[in-house]
Amino acid sequence: MPSCPRCHAQLSGGAVYCAVCGRPRITEGLRVPVVQSDRQKRALQVAIAVGTIWLLVTIGVAFLREAKAVRDARSLPAAEKPREAWALLGPFLATHPRHKQALFLGGKAAVRLGLNDDAKRCLTTLGERSPELAAELGNDYRQVLTAQTRAEGCGNPETFSRRLDLAAELGEAYVASVVEGLDAVVEACYGNQNHSGPSQFVAALAARNQTVKMAEKGYVPAIGRALAEARYYDAYNLAQQGVGLIPEGESAIKEVMDGERRKVEATKKALRQTCDRIKSEPQQHATGAWCFSATAPPFVGTVRDGWGRAVLYQALEPAAEQGCHYGFALTSLGGDGVLTEDRTYTPADEMTCRFAYGRESWQLPLPYWQVSADRGR
Repeated sequence: MPSCPRCHAQLSGGAVYCAVCGRPRITEGLRVPVVQSDRQKRALQVAIAVGTIWLLVTIGVAFLREAKAVRDARSLPAAEKPREAWALLGPFLATHPRHKQALFLGGKAAVRLGLNDDAKRCLTTLGERSPELAAELGNDYRQVLTAQTRAEGCGNPETFSRRLDLAAELGEAYVASVVEGLDAVVEACYGNQNHSGPSQFVAALAARNQTVKMAEKGYVPAIGRALAEARYYDAYNLAQQGVGLIPEGESAIKEVMDGERRKVEATKKALRQTCDRIKSEPQQHATGAWCFSATAPPFVGTVRDGWGRAVLYQALEPAAEQGCHYGFALTSLGGDGVLTEDRTYTPADEMTCRFAYGRESWQLPLPYWQVSADRGR
């Protein structure tokens, strides 16, 4: 059954009128399309062209404006010129709060300027829009948090506390990044002889049940650096300060000191065995009196101390009546490998086994590795 091409109503076989729209035309006439005039066609084409051009211009202008803000900000690295970058991106984000690249670049600039609320908003929104960019921005954010803690030295516990609050809102990984820079705080306070400074940072950590982090991330790395640089007195003093301030961090501090203790013990053992062997050589007392050569026995050259260095052999002044030396000394120069002038309790771990006129004596280093309850053992 045919249908009306205008209202699509069903028509009976030879109907002249459409029963719905009532147009007085036969069925075949209703199927004939209405022919537009040339004027109508031109008007329609002009309207379509004008609308298309307007739409393209509108979209193009918006795109160019958007691209310019982000493009200009990208040419000003947020790590180097965060203030200039934020001057472009701050207003742009106010009208384009979900633009991925703007959030990424703006977040980098905001965290470096200390705009914590803006930085957090950029990171959170970007996490919804692009997890990959959010992960990259988060990694950058954490590095900046560590650098800020390192840079503030010993005098800004309030700023440190606020940074911890912000990091706690973002997650444990951000808190870990803040405390990662505590070694610089410890070293700055120690270098400035600011003895009360560390306790203020400990108080900020204690409010968040993170006190032990001052030992693990502050004192342990600082002590480790002092040991690596053969600054043994500094290591000793830092260890005593750290254990006194953070008793629960004693085990971590003792552990970092233990490596040097083992080297000292290994050196003492090597010197003990070598001294005993030299004394036991038959030629050393063949005449009934001690008589040692001016040069070390050959096996002494193979002996190494706990730091892997050769030990030094020294023959003591010769006895005039015998024409030989009445004693000898074996010395390890210790961690820094330098002979010191003050050979009594040197911080360089200098150790000597001395044997003269049948009597043995030892020069031992200050036991800098002993902390807290270990002291005096």
